Amino acid sequence: MAQQISGLRPLTRVILFHDSRGDLPDKDLLESGSIYYFSRDLEEDELKAALLQVQREPMGSETNHMVGLDSRLADGNEDWNVLSEALKTVRIPSGRRSDAHLARELIMAGKIQADILPEKEPVIPGWEIAAKLEAARETSGDFFDFISLTEHKWGIVVADVTDKGMGAALFMALSNTMIRTYAHQFPTLPAVVMHEVNKRLLAETRGGMFVTTLYGILEPHSGRFVYANAGSPPGFQLCVTHRESCFDRLRRTGMALGVSEEAQWKQKVIKLAPGDYLVLYTDGITEAESPEGLFFGEERLLDVVLSNAGQPAQVVREMLLAAVHLFVGVDAPQDDITLVVIHRKG
Repeated sequence: MAQQISGLRPLTRVILFHDSRGDLPDKDLLESGSIYYFSRDLEEDELKAALLQVQREPMGSETNHMVGLDSRLADGNEDWNVLSEALKTVRIPSGRRSDAHLARELIMAGKIQADILPEKEPVIPGWEIAAKLEAARETSGDFFDFISLTEHKWGIVVADVTDKGMGAALFMALSNTMIRTYAHQFPTLPAVVMHEVNKRLLAETRGGMFVTTLYGILEPHSGRFVYANAGSPPGFQLCVTHRESCFDRLRRTGMALGVSEEAQWKQKVIKLAPGDYLVLYTDGITEAESPEGLFFGEERLLDVVLSNAGQPAQVVREMLLAAVHLFVGVDAPQDDITLVVIHRKG
Protein backbone atom coordinates (compact mmCIF):
# COMPACT_ATOMS: atom_id res chain seq x y z
CA MET A 1 0.00 0.00 0.00
CA ALA A 2 2.79 2.43 0.87
CA GLN A 3 4.51 1.69 -2.45
CA GLN A 4 1.24 2.23 -4.33
CA ILE A 5 0.71 5.60 -2.70
CA SER A 6 4.29 6.58 -3.42
CA GLY A 7 3.94 5.44 -7.02
CA LEU A 8 0.68 7.28 -7.65
CA ARG A 9 1.83 10.44 -5.88
CA PRO A 10 5.61 10.66 -6.17
CA LEU A 11 5.70 14.07 -4.47
CA THR A 12 3.92 12.71 -1.40
CA ARG A 13 6.00 11.71 1.62
CA VAL A 14 4.68 8.55 3.28
CA ILE A 15 5.44 8.03 6.99
CA LEU A 16 4.95 4.58 8.56
CA PHE A 17 5.31 3.73 12.24
CA HIS A 18 6.79 0.37 13.18
CA ASP A 19 7.26 -1.63 16.37
CA SER A 20 10.90 -1.64 17.46
CA ARG A 21 10.61 -5.33 18.44
CA GLY A 22 9.21 -6.48 15.14
CA ASP A 23 7.09 -5.38 12.19
CA LEU A 24 10.27 -4.78 10.15
CA PRO A 25 9.83 -3.16 6.74
CA ASP A 26 10.68 -5.04 3.59
CA LYS A 27 14.09 -4.18 2.13
CA ASP A 28 12.48 -2.94 -1.13
CA LEU A 29 10.27 -0.62 0.84
CA LEU A 30 13.23 0.59 2.84
CA GLU A 31 14.92 1.70 -0.36
CA SER A 32 11.92 3.70 -1.57
CA GLY A 33 13.03 7.31 -1.54
CA SER A 34 9.78 8.91 -0.36
CA ILE A 35 8.79 6.40 2.34
CA TYR A 36 9.89 7.03 5.93
CA TYR A 37 9.80 4.65 8.90
CA PHE A 38 9.45 5.96 12.44
CA SER A 39 9.77 3.88 15.56
CA ARG A 40 6.79 4.01 17.89
CA ASP A 41 9.30 4.38 20.75
CA LEU A 42 10.41 7.87 19.72
CA GLU A 43 10.15 10.56 22.36
CA GLU A 44 8.16 13.69 21.53
CA ASP A 45 11.25 15.83 20.94
CA GLU A 46 12.84 13.17 18.74
CA LEU A 47 9.65 12.89 16.70
CA LYS A 48 9.54 16.65 16.17
CA ALA A 49 13.16 16.67 15.03
CA ALA A 50 12.52 13.77 12.64
CA LEU A 51 9.43 15.42 11.12
CA LEU A 52 11.41 18.61 10.65
CA GLN A 53 14.08 16.68 8.77
CA VAL A 54 11.50 14.96 6.55
CA GLN A 55 10.08 18.36 5.64
CA ARG A 56 13.54 19.72 4.74
CA GLU A 57 14.80 16.73 2.74
CA PRO A 58 14.51 17.07 -1.07
CA MET A 59 12.16 14.64 -2.79
CA GLY A 60 13.61 11.70 -4.63
CA SER A 61 16.75 11.26 -2.56
CA GLU A 62 17.89 7.66 -2.50
CA THR A 63 18.47 6.87 1.13
CA ASN A 64 17.26 4.68 3.96
CA HIS A 65 14.65 6.57 5.95
CA MET A 66 14.67 4.75 9.27
CA VAL A 67 13.96 6.58 12.52
CA GLY A 68 14.43 5.05 15.96
CA LEU A 69 15.87 1.63 15.16
CA ASP A 70 16.66 -0.42 18.25
CA SER A 71 19.95 -2.33 18.42
CA ARG A 72 18.03 -5.51 19.18
CA LEU A 73 16.88 -5.60 15.55
CA ALA A 74 20.39 -6.46 14.46
CA ASP A 75 20.45 -9.89 16.10
CA GLY A 76 21.02 -12.56 13.49
CA ASN A 77 20.56 -10.30 10.47
CA GLU A 78 23.62 -8.77 8.84
CA ASP A 79 21.50 -6.50 6.64
CA TRP A 80 20.38 -4.62 9.74
CA ASN A 81 23.71 -4.42 11.53
CA VAL A 82 24.73 -1.09 10.04
CA LEU A 83 21.29 0.43 10.47
CA SER A 84 21.05 -0.65 14.09
CA GLU A 85 23.87 1.74 15.00
CA ALA A 86 21.43 4.61 14.60
CA LEU A 87 19.68 4.55 17.95
CA LYS A 88 16.76 6.95 17.86
CA THR A 89 18.29 9.15 15.18
CA VAL A 90 17.17 9.95 11.67
CA ARG A 91 18.73 7.87 8.89
CA ILE A 92 19.31 10.54 6.25
CA PRO A 93 21.99 11.28 3.65
CA SER A 94 25.37 11.87 5.27
CA GLY A 95 25.55 15.37 3.81
CA ARG A 96 22.34 16.39 5.56
CA ARG A 97 22.60 14.48 8.81
CA SER A 98 23.79 17.58 10.66
CA ASP A 99 20.41 19.23 10.10
CA ALA A 100 18.61 16.59 12.14
CA HIS A 101 21.21 16.73 14.87
CA LEU A 102 20.96 20.51 14.92
CA ALA A 103 17.18 20.41 15.23
CA ARG A 104 17.42 18.03 18.15
CA GLU A 105 20.15 20.06 19.82
CA LEU A 106 18.16 23.26 19.47
CA ILE A 107 15.20 21.64 21.22
CA MET A 108 17.45 20.47 24.03
CA ALA A 109 19.06 23.90 24.28
CA GLY A 110 15.62 25.45 24.57
CA LYS A 111 14.83 23.19 27.52
CA ILE A 112 18.10 24.11 29.20
CA GLN A 113 17.34 27.79 28.73
CA ALA A 114 13.90 27.35 30.23
CA ASP A 115 15.55 25.80 33.29
CA ILE A 116 17.83 28.83 33.63
CA LEU A 117 14.90 31.24 33.85
CA PRO A 118 13.22 31.73 37.24
CA GLU A 119 10.51 29.17 37.92
CA LYS A 120 8.28 31.85 39.40
CA GLU A 121 8.28 35.50 40.32
CA PRO A 122 9.39 36.53 43.83
CA VAL A 123 6.70 37.10 46.44
CA ILE A 124 7.26 40.51 48.04
CA PRO A 125 4.73 41.92 50.53
CA GLY A 126 3.04 44.99 49.08
CA TRP A 127 4.24 44.25 45.54
CA GLU A 128 3.15 42.25 42.50
CA ILE A 129 5.56 40.99 39.84
CA ALA A 130 4.55 39.24 36.61
CA ALA A 131 7.06 38.13 33.98
CA LYS A 132 6.99 36.12 30.77
CA LEU A 133 9.31 35.17 27.91
CA GLU A 134 7.93 34.04 24.56
CA ALA A 135 10.63 32.63 22.30
CA ALA A 136 10.24 33.03 18.54
CA ARG A 137 12.32 29.87 17.92
CA GLU A 138 13.47 26.78 19.78
CA THR A 139 16.08 28.86 21.59
CA SER A 140 16.00 32.45 22.76
CA GLY A 141 18.50 35.26 23.12
CA ASP A 142 16.24 37.00 25.64
CA PHE A 143 16.26 36.39 29.37
CA PHE A 144 15.02 37.85 32.61
CA ASP A 145 16.00 37.19 36.19
CA PHE A 146 15.20 38.02 39.81
CA ILE A 147 18.18 38.00 42.15
CA SER A 148 17.75 38.01 45.92
CA LEU A 149 20.60 40.27 47.05
CA THR A 150 19.81 41.06 50.67
CA GLU A 151 16.76 40.96 52.87
CA HIS A 152 15.66 44.33 51.49
CA LYS A 153 17.01 44.32 47.92
CA TRP A 154 16.10 42.46 44.72
CA GLY A 155 18.05 42.55 41.46
CA ILE A 156 15.83 42.72 38.36
CA VAL A 157 17.27 41.84 34.93
CA VAL A 158 15.80 42.08 31.42
CA ALA A 159 18.23 41.37 28.59
CA ASP A 160 18.44 40.54 24.89
CA VAL A 161 21.38 38.96 23.03
CA THR A 162 21.59 40.52 19.58
CA ASP A 163 21.71 37.27 17.60
CA LYS A 164 19.74 34.06 17.11
CA GLY A 165 20.33 30.34 17.32
CA MET A 166 22.64 28.16 19.37
CA GLY A 167 25.36 30.80 19.69
CA ALA A 168 22.93 33.30 21.16
CA ALA A 169 21.63 30.66 23.56
CA LEU A 170 25.13 30.00 24.89
CA PHE A 171 25.90 33.71 25.11
CA MET A 172 22.63 34.22 26.98
CA ALA A 173 23.55 31.58 29.56
CA LEU A 174 27.02 33.05 30.02
CA SER A 175 25.70 36.61 30.38
CA ASN A 176 23.06 35.58 32.87
CA THR A 177 25.62 33.76 35.02
CA MET A 178 27.99 36.73 35.00
CA ILE A 179 25.27 39.21 35.93
CA ARG A 180 24.25 37.04 38.85
CA THR A 181 27.86 36.69 40.01
CA TYR A 182 28.64 40.40 40.01
CA ALA A 183 25.21 41.39 41.31
CA HIS A 184 26.05 39.59 44.55
CA GLN A 185 29.49 41.18 44.69
CA PHE A 186 28.12 44.71 44.20
CA PRO A 187 24.58 44.61 45.66
CA THR A 188 24.08 48.41 45.53
CA LEU A 189 25.95 49.35 42.34
CA PRO A 190 24.30 48.29 39.05
CA ALA A 191 26.71 50.46 37.01
CA VAL A 192 29.68 48.56 38.46
CA VAL A 193 27.95 45.27 37.68
CA MET A 194 27.66 46.40 34.05
CA HIS A 195 31.34 47.32 33.96
CA GLU A 196 32.53 43.98 35.36
CA VAL A 197 30.24 41.89 33.15
CA ASN A 198 31.32 43.85 30.08
CA LYS A 199 34.99 43.28 30.91
CA ARG A 200 34.52 39.54 31.35
CA LEU A 201 32.45 39.14 28.18
CA LEU A 202 35.10 40.85 26.08
CA ALA A 203 37.87 38.78 27.69
CA GLU A 204 36.18 35.38 27.39
CA THR A 205 34.23 35.52 24.10
CA ARG A 206 35.33 35.98 20.50
CA GLY A 207 32.07 35.75 18.60
CA GLY A 208 31.30 39.45 18.29
CA MET A 209 27.96 39.14 20.10
CA PHE A 210 26.66 41.65 22.60
CA VAL A 211 23.72 41.89 24.95
CA THR A 212 21.42 44.81 25.72
CA THR A 213 20.59 44.80 29.42
CA LEU A 214 18.52 46.72 31.91
CA TYR A 215 19.58 45.82 35.43
CA GLY A 216 18.12 47.47 38.49
CA ILE A 217 17.96 47.00 42.25
CA LEU A 218 14.52 47.23 43.81
CA GLU A 219 14.20 48.28 47.45
CA PRO A 220 10.65 47.19 48.35
CA HIS A 221 10.55 49.03 51.69
CA SER A 222 11.34 52.42 50.13
CA GLY A 223 10.12 51.97 46.56
CA ARG A 224 13.52 52.98 45.18
CA PHE A 225 14.73 51.38 41.95
CA VAL A 226 18.41 52.01 41.21
CA TYR A 227 19.23 51.00 37.64
CA ALA A 228 21.66 51.07 34.73
CA ASN A 229 20.45 50.63 31.17
CA ALA A 230 23.00 49.12 28.77
CA GLY A 231 21.44 49.73 25.38
CA SER A 232 18.06 48.25 26.30
CA PRO A 233 14.71 49.76 25.24
CA PRO A 234 13.57 52.28 27.83
CA GLY A 235 11.49 50.80 30.62
CA PHE A 236 8.52 52.83 31.82
CA GLN A 237 7.43 53.99 35.23
CA LEU A 238 3.70 54.71 35.13
CA CYS A 239 1.95 56.56 37.91
CA VAL A 240 -1.81 56.69 38.10
CA THR A 241 -3.80 58.92 40.44
CA HIS A 242 -7.47 59.80 40.65
CA ARG A 243 -6.85 62.94 38.62
CA GLU A 244 -4.20 62.08 36.04
CA SER A 245 -1.68 59.58 34.76
CA CYS A 246 1.97 60.11 33.92
CA PHE A 247 4.97 58.13 32.83
CA ASP A 248 8.73 58.39 32.84
CA ARG A 249 11.26 56.57 30.65
CA LEU A 250 14.17 54.62 32.06
CA ARG A 251 16.49 55.72 29.27
CA ARG A 252 19.83 54.24 28.31
CA THR A 253 22.74 55.08 30.58
CA GLY A 254 25.42 53.40 28.44
CA MET A 255 25.99 51.07 25.49
CA ALA A 256 25.27 47.35 25.26
CA LEU A 257 27.53 44.87 27.05
CA GLY A 258 30.27 43.18 25.07
CA VAL A 259 30.93 46.01 22.60
CA SER A 260 33.81 48.14 23.89
CA GLU A 261 36.39 48.03 26.65
CA GLU A 262 36.07 51.80 26.97
CA ALA A 263 32.34 51.74 27.68
CA GLN A 264 31.02 53.28 30.89
CA TRP A 265 27.61 53.33 32.53
CA LYS A 266 25.81 55.68 34.85
CA GLN A 267 23.17 54.61 37.31
CA LYS A 268 19.96 56.44 38.02
CA VAL A 269 17.22 56.26 40.62
CA ILE A 270 13.44 56.36 40.43
CA LYS A 271 10.93 55.90 43.23
CA LEU A 272 7.76 53.93 42.82
CA ALA A 273 4.83 55.26 44.83
CA PRO A 274 1.89 53.07 45.86
CA GLY A 275 -0.16 52.33 42.76
CA ASP A 276 2.75 52.81 40.33
CA TYR A 277 3.80 50.31 37.67
CA LEU A 278 7.24 49.56 36.29
CA VAL A 279 7.22 47.95 32.83
CA LEU A 280 10.46 46.40 31.50
CA TYR A 281 10.63 44.67 28.12
CA THR A 282 12.76 43.74 25.11
CA ASP A 283 12.32 45.16 21.63
CA GLY A 284 10.32 42.11 20.57
CA ILE A 285 7.29 44.06 21.86
CA THR A 286 7.82 47.54 20.45
CA GLU A 287 9.23 46.20 17.15
CA ALA A 288 6.50 43.59 16.67
CA GLU A 289 5.31 44.11 13.10
CA SER A 290 1.77 44.08 11.72
CA PRO A 291 0.89 42.56 8.31
CA GLU A 292 0.90 46.14 6.98
CA GLY A 293 4.49 46.66 8.10
CA LEU A 294 3.72 48.89 11.10
CA PHE A 295 5.49 48.56 14.46
CA PHE A 296 3.64 48.09 17.73
CA GLY A 297 5.68 50.90 19.25
CA GLU A 298 5.86 52.62 22.62
CA GLU A 299 2.59 54.51 22.26
CA ARG A 300 0.49 51.36 21.98
CA LEU A 301 2.41 49.83 24.89
CA LEU A 302 1.60 52.83 27.08
CA ASP A 303 -2.05 52.88 25.98
CA VAL A 304 -2.55 49.24 26.98
CA VAL A 305 -0.90 49.66 30.37
CA LEU A 306 -2.71 52.90 31.20
CA SER A 307 -6.08 51.49 30.11
CA ASN A 308 -5.55 48.64 32.60
CA ALA A 309 -4.27 50.80 35.45
CA GLY A 310 -5.41 49.52 38.81
CA GLN A 311 -5.39 45.89 37.64
CA PRO A 312 -2.98 43.31 39.10
CA ALA A 313 0.41 42.99 37.42
CA GLN A 314 -0.57 39.60 35.96
CA VAL A 315 -3.58 41.15 34.21
CA VAL A 316 -1.50 43.99 32.78
CA ARG A 317 1.06 41.49 31.49
CA GLU A 318 -1.54 39.31 29.76
CA MET A 319 -3.43 42.26 28.28
CA LEU A 320 -0.25 43.69 26.81
CA LEU A 321 0.86 40.37 25.33
CA ALA A 322 -2.63 39.80 23.91
CA ALA A 323 -2.52 43.23 22.28
CA VAL A 324 0.83 42.41 20.67
CA HIS A 325 -0.45 39.08 19.31
CA LEU A 326 -3.58 40.73 17.95
CA PHE A 327 -1.47 43.42 16.29
CA VAL A 328 0.88 40.88 14.65
CA GLY A 329 -1.99 38.69 13.42
CA VAL A 330 -1.62 35.08 12.36
CA ASP A 331 2.07 35.40 11.52
CA ALA A 332 4.46 34.13 14.16
CA PRO A 333 6.53 36.81 15.93
CA GLN A 334 9.91 37.38 14.29
CA ASP A 335 11.68 38.16 17.56
CA ASP A 336 11.65 36.95 21.15
CA ILE A 337 9.37 38.79 23.56
CA THR A 338 10.24 39.37 27.21
CA LEU A 339 8.03 41.37 29.57
CA VAL A 340 8.29 42.14 33.28
CA VAL A 341 5.52 44.12 35.02
CA ILE A 342 6.09 45.35 38.59
CA HIS A 343 3.26 46.92 40.56
CA ARG A 344 3.46 48.55 43.95
CA LYS A 345 0.07 47.99 45.50
CA GLY A 346 -1.89 51.06 46.47
